[in-house]
Amino acid sequence: MDELNSDRKRGTETPSVVQFWRSSSDFLLDSELFACEQRMALFSQIAAALLLLLQLELHLVGGSEAAAPQTLSCPAPAGVPGTPGHNGLPGRDGRDGAAGPKGEKGEPGLSVQGPPGKAGPAGPPGPQGPKGDPGSPGASNSGLISSVQEELRSLTSRLSLLEKAASFNMFVKVGQKYYVSDRLTKTFSAGTAFCRNVGGKLALPRNQEENQKLSGVLQIFNLPYVFIGANDQVTKDLFVDEEGRPLDFFKWGEGEPNNYGGKEDCVVISQSDFWVDTSCEKLFLIVCEIAD
Repeated sequence: MDELNSDRKRGTETPSVVQFWRSSSDFLLDSELFACEQRMALFSQIAAALLLLLQLELHLVGGSEAAAPQTLSCPAPAGVPGTPGHNGLPGRDGRDGAAGPKGEKGEPGLSVQGPPGKAGPAGPPGPQGPKGDPGSPGASNSGLISSVQEELRSLTSRLSLLEKAASFNMFVKVGQKYYVSDRLTKTFSAGTAFCRNVGGKLALPRNQEENQKLSGVLQIFNLPYVFIGANDQVTKDLFVDEEGRPLDFFKWGEGEPNNYGGKEDCVVISQSDFWVDTSCEKLFLIVCEIAD
């Protein structure tokens, strides 16, 4: 009885389990079908979107080719310029065209005179013209001529004096005169006569410069004394030149003149350029002075 009851229970329970399994299987199948339908719908939407995007791009490309310079592109920075290409070969020369028609005559040029031509041959002499009026007298040149002649005479005189001075063994220019000498030693009177014969006189310094020049001649000849043209033979202690005029320049040495022994009436100059009275009969260097 119990087994029968249990069998009945099992017999009644079995259809419920099968039904539940079938229901679960149907539910699962329906779920898979729904998910599949969802995927298909999503794929369709994606495909439609892609197709729409493709059509839009084609439309944009076609519009950019039809519409002239407008471009619908995103702005981008300019690229680096490329290297310039090589120049192409020169083209062939074109053919010369036919000569054009002759142009109209131009405006006349400026009337500029040309360069003069070569001189022609001389013509025959013409008749003599009338005598002209006498001209005004010219300026007298007598003054200019006289001045030139005077300058010429002065130059000739200076050249003659220089020539005379150069004829001696020694000559020294002192102002407008020359001291000349042949290194002769004579007495005072003999020396005076010698200088007169050569056109001069015994040297006599008139200032310190001339005094130093004369004492320098002694150093050239290495002699101790030279006679000068002064003496007191007429009046004691009154020394005069050869013309008898009193001297206005002196350079006596210490204690001079002393007229030693009462016979010193002439004068000499030492190498130290001081004056000393001495005997006129002694022999000393003779130096003459010559001038114009």
